[in-house]
Amino acid sequence: MSYEQFIEQMEAELKGRLGAGRTLYVREATKNNGKERKGVVFCEPGVNVSPTIYLEEYYERYRQGCSLEQVADQIMSLYSHVRMQHSWEGEFVTKYVNVRPRLIYQLISRERNRELLLQVPHFPCLDLAIVFHVLVDMKEEDRIATMLVRNEHLKWWKVTREEIYREACANTQKLLPERFTTLYALLAGSGEEPGALEEGPEEPGGSMYVLSNCIRNFGAAAVLYRNVLKNIGKYLEEDFYVLPSSVHEVIIVPDSSAPSWQETATIVKEINETQVREEEVLSDVPYHYRREEDRLAMPPWAADSPES
Repeated sequence: MSYEQFIEQMEAELKGRLGAGRTLYVREATKNNGKERKGVVFCEPGVNVSPTIYLEEYYERYRQGCSLEQVADQIMSLYSHVRMQHSWEGEFVTKYVNVRPRLIYQLISRERNRELLLQVPHFPCLDLAIVFHVLVDMKEEDRIATMLVRNEHLKWWKVTREEIYREACANTQKLLPERFTTLYALLAGSGEEPGALEEGPEEPGGSMYVLSNCIRNFGAAAVLYRNVLKNIGKYLEEDFYVLPSSVHEVIIVPDSSAPSWQETATIVKEINETQVREEEVLSDVPYHYRREEDRLAMPPWAADSPES
């Protein structure tokens, strides 16, 4: 069954399960890096903010052996959990006092999201952009539901981008604490708990490390967390490279274990082109952290940008 056929049959299957007054439709949305994705949107009376459940991963589950009915069960289960019938109904989202404690930030590519950045409040950071979301819900260890903050939201809330930046700085590290582990431990299926940075990982193969958040979802933003890079430098006792593995995580490589900056850039670009999904690419540029300056820098050949 093709992906388009799967979408048609899944839409019919899900509609047959909805109660009175509820409906759904399939929408195409532009996500990170301009990637178009299709998902189902559930609608019901009295709810003005409805989640979109994207279908690519469910199609993969179907291809791996799940029946259409089993996949529909999984989608309905997720919808039942994230549906905003209570705290997100009516005018809830239009009031800043309600969303303020849920504001978080994420890092995305500036170059790959030029059109999106015209529509959302953001701040430049190196060759990246800091954008903002409202954390609607966290269901599982690796799943969150968020709402992207757009320019019109600032008008609703009567706030500035500087104000939401301050709130996001206060919230993000608290709601999605950092996770720092060796690459070896991550590949082996384990990892340090959030806050374990002071003692550091103990597994072998410790010349490469992974920094993300506790759910490894848009966890590259952990490089912005207060004192995180400084504490990594203290643990490693040397300067280090920060490789933008994806929007979900970065790889930390101590200077003593890294090739040249140019060679590192070549590696990052090759990985992005062959192993990272288009919508998850963060940057082709490796960064470098200098302990003495407590500063993350771009390579010399890319540092001529006025916003870097």
